[in-house]
Amino acid sequence: MNLNTLTLAVAGLILAPLLGGLAAGVDRVVTARLQSRMGPPLFQPFYDVGKLWAKVIAPASHWQGLFVRWALVASLASDVLLAAGGDVLLCFFVQAASASFVALGAFCGNSPYGKLGAQRELFQLLAYEPVFLVAILCMAKAAGGFDAYSFMAAQGQPLLFKLPLLVPGLLFVVLVKLRKSPFDISASHHMHQEVVRGVYTDYAGRDFALLEIAHWADVTVVLWICSFLWATGPLQMLATGLVFLFAALIIDNISARLTWRAMLKGVAPLTLILATANLVWLYLE
Repeated sequence: MNLNTLTLAVAGLILAPLLGGLAAGVDRVVTARLQSRMGPPLFQPFYDVGKLWAKVIAPASHWQGLFVRWALVASLASDVLLAAGGDVLLCFFVQAASASFVALGAFCGNSPYGKLGAQRELFQLLAYEPVFLVAILCMAKAAGGFDAYSFMAAQGQPLLFKLPLLVPGLLFVVLVKLRKSPFDISASHHMHQEVVRGVYTDYAGRDFALLEIAHWADVTVVLWICSFLWATGPLQMLATGLVFLFAALIIDNISARLTWRAMLKGVAPLTLILATANLVWLYLE
């Protein structure tokens, strides 16, 4: 690993959670405005994590605390891989492991609500991961390589022109990863919507703070991969990621929660068919 790659990896490790926290702050500010509320300040997510870190609460089991830390490591590792120009497909599998660790930690708890949330977390994985995988395969085919630099090197024409059928699928993935309606099935991102927060029910204190940081890192990875659709420059990539973020916030505020059956039987197959059709189109052109 050369010095430049190491620098980018360290930058990804530091900046990814910060960008994810800012995205969470933008989410809360925009949602408040859409609902005609004053809302919290932009940096409220960071204040919340600071308060959680000050609360030392014993986890429900030793394994639960261990799975939290594994989830954080997997989330940060996916950001480091992407920042260092690594294999995007490997990044996909690493971030999927993070969500699995969150569910496994919830299964180790004592609350039936946490276990139910964990089951729904795995249902979500089953629904969106195939769509996300095919989307990455499409990008790799169009860009000519699986590394992040290949995705960003397609400067002549934005990948979006070759991959228009990926947009619904990627938006579906963003909504699930942000825990937004209509796909906030295992746990809603907005605490005021829930009496019990599903997969997060048994998490508290520092473990919950670490999970929030892991969630921020996951959001950064997903929006970053979405930004490859228009990777003609850093500002264009940032704008593309923000478009997906704001689209998710608008859908969240105008939609009601679906059941997990509707997601698995309706939305997931439709977006997977569209993404697969785009992949076949790339091979046939």
